[in-house]
Amino acid sequence: MIARGAALRSVASPLVVAPLLLALLPLAGCAKVPIHDVSAGFSLADAAWFAEEQTLFVFYEVSADQGLGEPSVIELTYRTDAATVDWTPIEEFPTIHTHLPVDCGADSLCGSTSLHVPLEPRDVGVRLRYHRDGELALDAETIYDVVGPGDPWSHRSYLAYGVFNEANERVQWRGRHRFPTLRNEEAQEMGLRRALVVDEQRFGTAELANTNNPYGYGASCPEVFADAAQELVSTVERAVFNATDLPQDATTESVVCAQATVTDATGTFTTGAIARKNPEVRPAFPVLHSPIRDATPVPFYLSPCDRTISELHEAMQRQRLQMTNVPTTCIEDWSADGFEDRLIAMFTDAVEAQRAAGDDMVLVIGLQRDEEGPDDLLEAALAEILPAERHRTSPRLAGAFVFDSFSHEVALSEVSQTTLWCPSTISFDFDTAVTNLSSIACAVAPDDTDIELGPFTFGALPILPTREQYLEFIQTYSTVQAGEVLELSFLTPEFATTSEHVDIGDYGVVTFLNGELISAEPDDAFSICTGGDLSLVAFRSDVTQSEKFAKIIEEACEGYELHQDVCDAADVGLMPIEWLADWHNGFLEDTYELGLFWDFPFLLRMEYEVYAAGSVSAFGLSVPFGVGESGESYLGTTLWTSDEVSLEELLTQCTRFCDNPTFDSAGVYHVLDPFRDTYANVCYVPVFPVVGDSGFPSDP
Repeated sequence: MIARGAALRSVASPLVVAPLLLALLPLAGCAKVPIHDVSAGFSLADAAWFAEEQTLFVFYEVSADQGLGEPSVIELTYRTDAATVDWTPIEEFPTIHTHLPVDCGADSLCGSTSLHVPLEPRDVGVRLRYHRDGELALDAETIYDVVGPGDPWSHRSYLAYGVFNEANERVQWRGRHRFPTLRNEEAQEMGLRRALVVDEQRFGTAELANTNNPYGYGASCPEVFADAAQELVSTVERAVFNATDLPQDATTESVVCAQATVTDATGTFTTGAIARKNPEVRPAFPVLHSPIRDATPVPFYLSPCDRTISELHEAMQRQRLQMTNVPTTCIEDWSADGFEDRLIAMFTDAVEAQRAAGDDMVLVIGLQRDEEGPDDLLEAALAEILPAERHRTSPRLAGAFVFDSFSHEVALSEVSQTTLWCPSTISFDFDTAVTNLSSIACAVAPDDTDIELGPFTFGALPILPTREQYLEFIQTYSTVQAGEVLELSFLTPEFATTSEHVDIGDYGVVTFLNGELISAEPDDAFSICTGGDLSLVAFRSDVTQSEKFAKIIEEACEGYELHQDVCDAADVGLMPIEWLADWHNGFLEDTYELGLFWDFPFLLRMEYEVYAAGSVSAFGLSVPFGVGESGESYLGTTLWTSDEVSLEELLTQCTRFCDNPTFDSAGVYHVLDPFRDTYANVCYVPVFPVVGDSGFPSDP
């Protein structure tokens, strides 16, 4: 039982201090000494008595502006039912434990002591005597606690426990101070040292800790546990490693228990102490791999042949699309019957002729027009070609890139999922200065956002503009300052014959590339480090694809309990990978298939060069799917710039000892935080103790 007592006396008032100062005048050897306020005060004056140990602990810290040194002394008084101990310098009491001198600075005194007091003190007082031979003293408002008889893990001032190194091969035994008002490391800083001896170590598997006793101090070691063949270890600090690794037979066992001995006023006290292994983890699936290839452009330039709409704009389009020598496909008869079918046949023949080369392809189309109509027919033709190719095994037609004279809003969903149509449909005020052409014309994103372009910003460049935007720019500036494309490329993922694609509404596709999956046991646990590339990964399982689950999701989505994108994914049996840890804890499935989410089937890459302020600037940029407004763009398709998505540090699987506590990234052992619950949706980056690094580990 813990009780809190009151202070013996309050800080001395000026009426008391003044006579004491006058009494010290003869000791000063002069007739008159000025009286100064030294602003002295206690920041710590804590005492605790432990019935099981018959020991009174005292911790103190006091400071004064004038400084405190050799003449100053800390005094202690206490009263029991049998006797009263008057004010006595604390250094004159014999101590039970080691108390090292503590340097708190020239203006302070601090430290600790431990006394054998068989009977419970009724009052405890701490004070500062300014000079050991003087009368002037300052009483502390002492905080006094009594810890009565009880279990060793909750009613003793010191407990022992063990932890493991990262490999779970070597035990480090630790002591932990336990006081009502001071934390472990605070007691250490006040100079207290305890002797700890650990012997009779044995290993096995059993639950020897519980919520009331998380350290397992005082637990009884089961008789079936095997001898760990470890020598006795001891320390007067707070931690010591075993001299050798555990036997090979201990590899599968979760606990080492031992007999821990500490000293107190009654002699020694021995009880059980345990060390639990760290959760054993591995990357659940290190890398999702899909080869990224350069797709082959299949170029077409569509324009009326009976008239020239704009030589300047056509030259810019052809330069941007790298099709200077591509012949023109005449479209002045676009309104005639069969025009759409002619486009379909032309595109199909070109794709099939190129397919034999074995590479994925992208239709690259320049469209020069001065009226509405050809754009809608082009979109209709693409709708007949692209859907069948979208999920085809490589080599396939991944999609289309159209560079139009005007902005065009794609109306057909089967085309919008595979076609990048520039310029975008953002409105533009031609009466204002050109300020953000590249962003409003199409979602263009530079690799280097801090690129220097002389008098221009990146957003002011007419990279993929409408005809009207481009002509206005070069009238104001010049064709030289509009820049030019040095290189144009299209990146696509290679799909194996085993690839499986699942559409998610209007959000994109999840592709199960090549049978990638995670196997798990019921006792396994996962740690998901949210963020990073995890948003690109989804999983599915037997449960997610069951009719019962589909019905539950349907009801949840009808009740608006889930976001629409989650509802669309769940409707086709997919779950975001961020849910995997909680999912496994709930359903205990043994297999989870992994797929990559992508919002568009290819990524357009450009190398661009512009002349500005008398110098040349070259830079790379991407044209991802989406529309940029106010300089912002959607960059989801940059997934296709790498052959792999690394999950090694983002998705961790615990395969053994998953309900044990573990270390955090600061090397602190969190005894109340088991891996399974604590790290389900938190990054697991532990720092473990290292053999040879004992002494005073971080243990708040």
